[in-house]
Amino acid sequence: MLSIVWLLLSIAASFATEIAVSRGVRAVLLAHQPLSGDHVDSKVYERSLATPDELDLVQVWTLLGAAGVAMWVGFGSVRWLAFVGVVLWLLALAMDMHSWQRVAASVKFVSWRRGWRKSARRLAIAQVREVHVVERASDWRIGSHPLPLTSCYVALVLRDGKAVKLPRTGTLFGGLDRVEDVANFVRTQLDIVNDMRRRAVAEKRLAARRAMRDAPSPVHPSAKTQAFSLPPSGRG
Repeated sequence: MLSIVWLLLSIAASFATEIAVSRGVRAVLLAHQPLSGDHVDSKVYERSLATPDELDLVQVWTLLGAAGVAMWVGFGSVRWLAFVGVVLWLLALAMDMHSWQRVAASVKFVSWRRGWRKSARRLAIAQVREVHVVERASDWRIGSHPLPLTSCYVALVLRDGKAVKLPRTGTLFGGLDRVEDVANFVRTQLDIVNDMRRRAVAEKRLAARRAMRDAPSPVHPSAKTQAFSLPPSGRG
């Protein structure tokens, strides 16, 4: 029984250390190169290790589980398996970072990137019309029972009617709260943009009214004075 407990602790430690190390590396990378470019990433969420329906994460989970088992056996009897466990753990970290997905919002842009080497995509908040937070139950099942896991993401509706679905993350461990934070920040900036639009329209209307008021009033043709030339007077 005690051996099983140590095995579970070893696997849990493998997952926990990977989450902690990857989170630190990502924080450094985002601080060095924000997704929003020259602007500060005010709000950020990332795909977590607890995101369901992600096949590349299944490989990460498998490697982390195998690393935990290998290190448990290595520290117990077969020493060289501990080294194998470390290698498996590093592979899991590399794979997780390679498929890293993140979303950032600044005062002017919504940016996101899927994968390590793929270029970031960016939308001006002025192009956005609606912001939604979508939750989705997992499609994975154990027999006929669905897994009690859900994912969530931000969905944007643009002013031209197109819809944009941003990367997903798991709702566990504060994932939903971080997604809500990004969505609420974008909504706040969108309200500011819309308020500026309304002010600009109101100022244009006011300027047009002033121009009409200051313009000289038209003169009716009947009120205009007409000059008549008199015929030259003749001498009798």
